[in-house]
Amino acid sequence: MQKISAQAAIAAVLLAALAPASAQTKLTIANSNITASGSDTNLPVNANDGSLATRWSADATAGAQWLQYNLGACYKVAYANLAWYNGDTRKYSLSLKTSNDGSSWSDVFNGTNSGTTAQLKPYTFGDKSARYVRVQSTGSDVNKWVSLSEMEIWTNGAGSCTGLDTAKAPGQNFDLSGYKLQTLDGSLQLKQVSPIGSYTDPYFYTDGSTGAMTFYVPSGAGSTANSEYPRSEMRGNATWNMGGTHTLSASMKVLQQPATGKIIIGQIHGEQTGGSELLKIRWTNGDVLMGVKQHFADPEQQILIKSGLALGDNIDYTIKLVGSTVTVTVNGTSKSYTYETASWSAIDLYFKIGAYSQDSSADGTHAKVAVTALQ
Repeated sequence: MQKISAQAAIAAVLLAALAPASAQTKLTIANSNITASGSDTNLPVNANDGSLATRWSADATAGAQWLQYNLGACYKVAYANLAWYNGDTRKYSLSLKTSNDGSSWSDVFNGTNSGTTAQLKPYTFGDKSARYVRVQSTGSDVNKWVSLSEMEIWTNGAGSCTGLDTAKAPGQNFDLSGYKLQTLDGSLQLKQVSPIGSYTDPYFYTDGSTGAMTFYVPSGAGSTANSEYPRSEMRGNATWNMGGTHTLSASMKVLQQPATGKIIIGQIHGEQTGGSELLKIRWTNGDVLMGVKQHFADPEQQILIKSGLALGDNIDYTIKLVGSTVTVTVNGTSKSYTYETASWSAIDLYFKIGAYSQDSSADGTHAKVAVTALQ
Protein backbone atom coordinates (compact mmCIF):
# COMPACT_ATOMS: atom_id res chain seq x y z
CA MET A 1 0.00 0.00 0.00
CA GLN A 2 1.35 3.44 -0.94
CA LYS A 3 2.24 5.62 2.05
CA ILE A 4 0.89 9.17 2.34
CA SER A 5 2.99 11.85 3.99
CA ALA A 6 1.63 13.70 7.03
CA GLN A 7 1.68 16.96 5.07
CA ALA A 8 -0.31 15.41 2.21
CA ALA A 9 -2.85 13.97 4.64
CA ILE A 10 -3.36 17.35 6.30
CA ALA A 11 -3.74 19.02 2.89
CA ALA A 12 -6.34 16.45 1.87
CA VAL A 13 -8.37 17.12 5.02
CA LEU A 14 -8.24 20.86 4.47
CA LEU A 15 -9.31 20.55 0.83
CA ALA A 16 -12.20 18.29 1.82
CA ALA A 17 -13.36 20.84 4.39
CA LEU A 18 -13.26 23.65 1.87
CA ALA A 19 -14.85 21.75 -1.00
CA PRO A 20 -18.59 22.18 -1.69
CA ALA A 21 -20.86 19.24 -0.84
CA SER A 22 -20.87 16.48 -3.43
CA ALA A 23 -24.69 16.47 -3.69
CA GLN A 24 -24.58 19.85 -5.37
CA THR A 25 -24.94 19.95 -9.14
CA LYS A 26 -23.65 22.34 -11.76
CA LEU A 27 -26.33 23.99 -13.88
CA THR A 28 -26.11 23.89 -17.65
CA ILE A 29 -26.83 27.44 -18.81
CA ALA A 30 -27.94 28.00 -22.41
CA ASN A 31 -25.93 30.70 -24.19
CA SER A 32 -29.23 32.42 -25.02
CA ASN A 33 -29.73 32.92 -21.26
CA ILE A 34 -26.52 34.93 -20.88
CA THR A 35 -26.55 38.73 -21.13
CA ALA A 36 -24.13 41.49 -20.25
CA SER A 37 -24.07 45.26 -19.93
CA GLY A 38 -21.42 45.37 -22.65
CA SER A 39 -18.36 43.66 -24.10
CA ASP A 40 -15.53 43.99 -26.56
CA THR A 41 -14.76 41.12 -28.96
CA ASN A 42 -14.55 38.81 -25.92
CA LEU A 43 -18.24 37.95 -25.78
CA PRO A 44 -20.37 37.10 -22.71
CA VAL A 45 -20.84 33.47 -23.82
CA ASN A 46 -17.07 32.95 -23.49
CA ALA A 47 -17.57 32.80 -19.72
CA ASN A 48 -19.85 29.79 -20.25
CA ASP A 49 -17.79 27.62 -22.60
CA GLY A 50 -15.89 25.56 -20.05
CA SER A 51 -12.53 26.97 -21.13
CA LEU A 52 -10.21 29.21 -19.13
CA ALA A 53 -8.49 30.15 -22.38
CA THR A 54 -11.42 32.40 -23.40
CA ARG A 55 -13.05 35.27 -21.52
CA TRP A 56 -15.74 37.94 -21.35
CA SER A 57 -14.30 41.47 -21.25
CA ALA A 58 -15.87 44.91 -20.91
CA ASP A 59 -14.57 48.43 -20.33
CA ALA A 60 -15.71 49.76 -16.94
CA THR A 61 -14.16 53.22 -17.36
CA ALA A 62 -17.60 54.84 -17.53
CA GLY A 63 -19.17 52.63 -14.84
CA ALA A 64 -19.63 49.10 -13.53
CA GLN A 65 -20.08 46.29 -16.03
CA TRP A 66 -22.08 43.14 -15.36
CA LEU A 67 -22.57 39.60 -16.66
CA GLN A 68 -25.90 37.90 -15.97
CA TYR A 69 -27.07 34.28 -16.06
CA ASN A 70 -30.76 33.43 -16.36
CA LEU A 71 -30.87 30.03 -14.65
CA GLY A 72 -34.06 29.06 -16.51
CA ALA A 73 -35.95 28.30 -13.27
CA CYS A 74 -35.70 29.01 -9.57
CA TYR A 75 -32.84 27.22 -7.80
CA LYS A 76 -31.22 27.18 -4.40
CA VAL A 77 -27.80 28.55 -5.36
CA ALA A 78 -25.07 26.90 -3.28
CA TYR A 79 -22.12 28.75 -4.78
CA ALA A 80 -20.70 30.28 -7.95
CA ASN A 81 -17.32 29.23 -9.33
CA LEU A 82 -15.49 32.19 -10.88
CA ALA A 83 -12.18 32.29 -12.72
CA TRP A 84 -10.75 35.76 -13.39
CA TYR A 85 -8.48 36.56 -16.32
CA ASN A 86 -4.99 37.07 -14.90
CA GLY A 87 -6.57 36.55 -11.50
CA ASP A 88 -3.23 35.41 -10.10
CA THR A 89 -1.82 38.94 -10.55
CA ARG A 90 -4.94 41.15 -10.40
CA LYS A 91 -7.55 41.92 -7.79
CA TYR A 92 -10.93 42.74 -9.32
CA SER A 93 -13.46 44.79 -7.36
CA LEU A 94 -16.63 42.69 -7.63
CA SER A 95 -20.08 41.99 -6.32
CA LEU A 96 -22.31 38.96 -6.79
CA LYS A 97 -26.07 39.50 -6.92
CA THR A 98 -29.22 37.40 -7.13
CA SER A 99 -32.72 38.18 -8.33
CA ASN A 100 -36.05 36.42 -8.56
CA ASP A 101 -37.41 38.58 -11.38
CA GLY A 102 -34.41 40.15 -13.15
CA SER A 103 -35.25 43.60 -11.80
CA SER A 104 -34.78 43.63 -8.01
CA TRP A 105 -31.33 42.51 -6.89
CA SER A 106 -29.78 41.39 -3.59
CA ASP A 107 -26.05 41.33 -2.88
CA VAL A 108 -24.52 38.05 -1.69
CA PHE A 109 -20.85 39.06 -1.98
CA ASN A 110 -18.94 42.32 -2.13
CA GLY A 111 -15.15 42.45 -2.21
CA THR A 112 -12.33 41.24 -4.46
CA ASN A 113 -10.98 38.00 -5.81
CA SER A 114 -7.93 36.59 -4.05
CA GLY A 115 -5.40 37.91 -6.58
CA THR A 116 -3.47 34.65 -6.20
CA THR A 117 -5.15 32.32 -8.72
CA ALA A 118 -6.59 32.40 -12.23
CA GLN A 119 -8.38 29.10 -11.63
CA LEU A 120 -12.00 28.57 -10.62
CA LYS A 121 -12.72 29.65 -7.06
CA PRO A 122 -16.06 29.19 -5.19
CA TYR A 123 -18.08 32.09 -3.76
CA THR A 124 -20.73 30.83 -1.33
CA PHE A 125 -24.41 31.83 -1.75
CA GLY A 126 -25.78 29.81 1.17
CA ASP A 127 -28.59 28.13 -0.81
CA LYS A 128 -30.24 31.47 -1.60
CA SER A 129 -33.19 30.99 -3.96
CA ALA A 130 -32.71 32.80 -7.25
CA ARG A 131 -33.60 32.71 -10.92
CA TYR A 132 -30.90 35.18 -11.97
CA VAL A 133 -27.26 35.51 -10.92
CA ARG A 134 -25.18 38.56 -11.83
CA VAL A 135 -21.49 39.34 -11.34
CA GLN A 136 -20.62 43.04 -11.44
CA SER A 137 -17.23 44.76 -11.42
CA THR A 138 -15.59 48.15 -11.84
CA GLY A 139 -12.26 46.67 -12.96
CA SER A 140 -9.08 45.61 -11.20
CA ASP A 141 -6.13 47.17 -9.42
CA VAL A 142 -4.37 47.16 -12.81
CA ASN A 143 -6.96 48.89 -15.03
CA LYS A 144 -10.69 49.56 -15.54
CA TRP A 145 -11.28 46.47 -17.66
CA VAL A 146 -13.44 43.61 -16.40
CA SER A 147 -12.28 40.21 -17.70
CA LEU A 148 -13.89 36.98 -16.49
CA SER A 149 -12.69 33.66 -17.89
CA GLU A 150 -15.47 31.45 -16.57
CA MET A 151 -18.52 31.35 -14.29
CA GLU A 152 -20.31 28.22 -13.06
CA ILE A 153 -23.49 28.03 -10.96
CA TRP A 154 -23.87 25.13 -8.53
CA THR A 155 -27.17 24.36 -6.80
CA ASN A 156 -28.85 22.22 -4.18
CA GLY A 157 -32.03 21.82 -6.23
CA ALA A 158 -35.24 23.74 -6.76
CA GLY A 159 -35.81 26.95 -4.83
CA SER A 160 -38.80 29.19 -4.14
CA CYS A 161 -38.65 32.55 -5.89
CA THR A 162 -42.18 33.79 -6.21
CA GLY A 163 -42.63 35.40 -2.80
CA LEU A 164 -46.35 34.86 -3.45
CA ASP A 165 -48.87 34.05 -0.73
CA THR A 166 -50.90 30.97 -1.59
CA ALA A 167 -53.71 32.14 0.69
CA LYS A 168 -54.24 35.44 -1.14
CA ALA A 169 -56.22 36.24 -4.28
CA PRO A 170 -54.21 37.20 -7.41
CA GLY A 171 -55.07 40.86 -6.93
CA GLN A 172 -53.57 40.75 -3.44
CA ASN A 173 -50.26 39.23 -4.64
CA PHE A 174 -49.93 41.38 -7.77
CA ASP A 175 -50.71 45.03 -8.44
CA LEU A 176 -53.67 44.58 -10.80
CA SER A 177 -55.10 48.06 -10.27
CA GLY A 178 -54.31 48.89 -13.91
CA TYR A 179 -56.26 45.91 -15.29
CA LYS A 180 -59.76 44.59 -15.74
CA LEU A 181 -60.49 40.86 -15.99
CA GLN A 182 -62.32 38.95 -18.69
CA THR A 183 -63.33 35.62 -17.14
CA LEU A 184 -66.17 33.10 -17.21
CA ASP A 185 -69.34 32.83 -15.16
CA GLY A 186 -71.07 29.68 -13.85
CA SER A 187 -72.60 29.07 -17.29
CA LEU A 188 -69.19 29.39 -19.00
CA GLN A 189 -70.18 32.70 -20.54
CA LEU A 190 -67.79 35.64 -20.61
CA LYS A 191 -68.03 38.27 -17.89
CA GLN A 192 -65.92 41.28 -16.94
CA VAL A 193 -64.60 42.11 -13.46
CA SER A 194 -63.33 45.57 -12.56
CA PRO A 195 -61.72 46.37 -10.24
CA ILE A 196 -60.14 42.95 -9.71
CA GLY A 197 -59.21 43.48 -6.05
CA SER A 198 -59.66 40.25 -4.08
CA TYR A 199 -61.74 38.59 -6.80
CA THR A 200 -61.21 34.89 -7.57
CA ASP A 201 -63.17 32.19 -9.37
CA PRO A 202 -62.53 28.74 -10.90
CA TYR A 203 -61.05 30.37 -14.01
CA PHE A 204 -58.88 32.99 -12.30
CA TYR A 205 -57.27 32.03 -9.02
CA THR A 206 -54.12 31.61 -6.95
CA ASP A 207 -52.41 28.25 -7.21
CA GLY A 208 -52.41 26.63 -3.79
CA SER A 209 -48.85 25.30 -4.13
CA THR A 210 -46.94 28.06 -5.93
CA GLY A 211 -49.00 31.22 -5.39
CA ALA A 212 -49.04 31.78 -9.16
CA MET A 213 -51.84 33.81 -10.73
CA THR A 214 -53.61 31.12 -12.73
CA PHE A 215 -55.82 31.45 -15.80
CA TYR A 216 -57.92 28.38 -16.66
CA VAL A 217 -60.07 28.13 -19.82
CA PRO A 218 -62.24 25.15 -20.83
CA SER A 219 -62.29 24.69 -24.59
CA GLY A 220 -65.55 25.71 -26.23
CA ALA A 221 -66.58 28.13 -23.47
CA GLY A 222 -68.22 31.49 -24.25
CA SER A 223 -66.38 34.21 -26.15
CA THR A 224 -66.56 37.93 -26.80
CA ALA A 225 -68.76 39.27 -29.57
CA ASN A 226 -65.87 39.59 -32.01
CA SER A 227 -64.23 36.21 -31.35
CA GLU A 228 -65.09 32.53 -31.45
CA TYR A 229 -62.51 31.60 -28.80
CA PRO A 230 -62.81 31.56 -24.97
CA ARG A 231 -60.48 33.32 -22.57
CA SER A 232 -59.52 34.11 -19.02
CA GLU A 233 -57.46 37.21 -19.63
CA MET A 234 -56.64 40.62 -18.21
CA ARG A 235 -56.59 43.80 -20.27
CA GLY A 236 -54.99 47.08 -19.38
CA ASN A 237 -57.25 49.97 -18.46
CA ALA A 238 -54.87 52.54 -19.92
CA THR A 239 -54.80 53.10 -23.67
CA TRP A 240 -52.12 54.82 -25.71
CA ASN A 241 -51.19 55.46 -29.31
CA MET A 242 -48.17 54.25 -31.21
CA GLY A 243 -45.18 56.38 -30.27
CA GLY A 244 -43.17 56.67 -27.10
CA THR A 245 -42.15 53.56 -25.17
CA HIS A 246 -44.53 50.94 -23.78
CA THR A 247 -43.37 47.77 -22.00
CA LEU A 248 -44.91 44.64 -20.50
CA SER A 249 -42.83 41.89 -18.84
CA ALA A 250 -44.00 38.60 -17.36
CA SER A 251 -42.79 35.24 -16.12
CA MET A 252 -45.23 32.42 -16.73
CA LYS A 253 -45.71 28.75 -17.49
CA VAL A 254 -48.14 27.07 -19.86
CA LEU A 255 -49.33 24.16 -17.74
CA GLN A 256 -51.99 22.75 -20.08
CA GLN A 257 -52.85 23.33 -23.72
CA PRO A 258 -56.14 22.71 -25.56
CA ALA A 259 -56.56 20.12 -28.30
CA THR A 260 -55.40 22.64 -30.90
CA GLY A 261 -52.17 23.21 -28.95
CA LYS A 262 -52.66 26.97 -29.32
CA ILE A 263 -52.96 29.75 -26.71
CA ILE A 264 -52.35 33.49 -26.92
CA ILE A 265 -50.47 34.44 -23.74
CA GLY A 266 -49.95 38.19 -24.33
CA GLN A 267 -51.12 40.93 -26.68
CA ILE A 268 -51.03 44.52 -27.75
CA HIS A 269 -54.64 44.98 -28.78
CA GLY A 270 -56.58 47.93 -30.20
CA GLU A 271 -59.98 49.40 -29.35
CA GLN A 272 -61.12 49.37 -32.97
CA THR A 273 -62.84 46.27 -34.37
CA GLY A 274 -61.86 44.73 -37.67
CA GLY A 275 -58.23 43.75 -37.11
CA SER A 276 -56.60 45.98 -34.49
CA GLU A 277 -54.46 43.25 -32.88
CA LEU A 278 -51.07 44.90 -33.21
CA LEU A 279 -49.23 41.98 -31.59
CA LYS A 280 -50.04 38.50 -30.31
CA ILE A 281 -47.64 36.29 -28.36
CA ARG A 282 -48.63 32.79 -29.40
CA TRP A 283 -47.93 29.44 -27.75
CA THR A 284 -48.24 26.70 -30.38
CA ASN A 285 -47.35 23.19 -29.24
CA GLY A 286 -44.21 24.37 -27.43
CA ASP A 287 -43.20 27.08 -29.89
CA VAL A 288 -43.54 30.78 -29.01
CA LEU A 289 -44.27 33.08 -31.92
CA MET A 290 -45.11 36.74 -32.40
CA GLY A 291 -48.08 37.55 -34.62
CA VAL A 292 -47.86 40.98 -36.27
CA LYS A 293 -49.67 43.09 -38.87
CA GLN A 294 -47.85 45.67 -40.96
CA HIS A 295 -51.08 47.65 -41.44
CA PHE A 296 -54.36 47.74 -39.57
CA ALA A 297 -56.59 44.80 -40.68
CA ASP A 298 -53.75 43.04 -42.56
CA PRO A 299 -53.53 39.23 -42.38
CA GLU A 300 -51.30 38.23 -39.47
CA GLN A 301 -47.66 37.31 -40.06
CA GLN A 302 -46.11 34.92 -37.56
CA ILE A 303 -42.44 35.06 -36.52
CA LEU A 304 -40.88 32.21 -34.50
CA ILE A 305 -39.02 33.39 -31.40
CA LYS A 306 -38.45 30.22 -29.33
CA SER A 307 -39.07 26.56 -30.11
CA GLY A 308 -39.11 23.24 -28.32
CA LEU A 309 -40.55 24.30 -24.95
CA ALA A 310 -42.41 21.76 -22.84
CA LEU A 311 -45.51 22.26 -20.74
CA GLY A 312 -44.37 23.61 -17.37
CA ASP A 313 -41.22 25.27 -18.72
CA ASN A 314 -40.75 28.84 -17.54
CA ILE A 315 -41.36 31.58 -20.10
CA ASP A 316 -39.86 34.99 -19.44
CA TYR A 317 -41.14 37.45 -22.00
CA THR A 318 -40.89 41.18 -22.52
CA ILE A 319 -42.87 43.21 -25.03
CA LYS A 320 -41.29 46.59 -25.77
CA LEU A 321 -42.87 48.97 -28.27
CA VAL A 322 -40.61 51.94 -29.05
CA GLY A 323 -42.04 54.27 -31.65
CA SER A 324 -43.29 51.96 -34.40
CA THR A 325 -40.92 49.06 -33.63
CA VAL A 326 -41.85 46.24 -31.30
CA THR A 327 -39.24 43.92 -29.77
CA VAL A 328 -40.32 40.70 -28.12
CA THR A 329 -37.81 38.83 -25.96
CA VAL A 330 -38.56 35.27 -24.87
CA ASN A 331 -36.08 33.50 -22.57
CA GLY A 332 -33.26 35.69 -23.84
CA THR A 333 -34.07 35.50 -27.57
CA SER A 334 -35.30 38.73 -29.19
CA LYS A 335 -37.12 39.46 -32.45
CA SER A 336 -38.14 42.92 -33.68
CA TYR A 337 -40.73 44.15 -36.18
CA THR A 338 -41.49 47.64 -37.52
CA TYR A 339 -45.05 48.69 -38.37
CA GLU A 340 -46.34 51.18 -40.94
CA THR A 341 -46.97 54.05 -38.54
CA ALA A 342 -49.67 55.94 -40.44
CA SER A 343 -51.96 52.92 -40.50
CA TRP A 344 -51.81 52.51 -36.71
CA SER A 345 -51.36 56.05 -35.40
CA ALA A 346 -55.04 56.67 -34.64
CA ILE A 347 -55.70 53.31 -32.95
CA ASP A 348 -55.97 53.27 -29.14
CA LEU A 349 -53.81 50.37 -27.92
CA TYR A 350 -53.54 48.42 -24.65
CA PHE A 351 -51.80 45.34 -23.23
CA LYS A 352 -53.43 41.98 -22.50
CA ILE A 353 -52.09 38.96 -20.60
CA GLY A 354 -53.51 35.58 -19.62
CA ALA A 355 -54.87 32.54 -21.43
CA TYR A 356 -56.76 33.21 -24.67
CA SER A 357 -57.45 29.65 -25.81
CA GLN A 358 -57.56 29.01 -29.54
CA ASP A 359 -60.00 26.10 -29.27
CA SER A 360 -63.67 26.75 -29.89
CA SER A 361 -64.77 23.10 -29.59
CA ALA A 362 -66.16 21.65 -26.36
CA ASP A 363 -63.73 18.75 -26.59
CA GLY A 364 -62.97 18.34 -22.88
CA THR A 365 -59.53 19.96 -23.06
CA HIS A 366 -58.47 23.26 -21.54
CA ALA A 367 -55.80 25.95 -21.46
CA LYS A 368 -53.99 26.72 -18.20
CA VAL A 369 -51.39 29.45 -17.72
CA ALA A 370 -49.67 30.39 -14.44
CA VAL A 371 -48.06 33.82 -14.00
CA THR A 372 -45.39 34.32 -11.31
CA ALA A 373 -44.17 37.83 -12.19
CA LEU A 374 -45.77 40.81 -13.92
CA GLN A 375 -44.43 44.29 -14.63
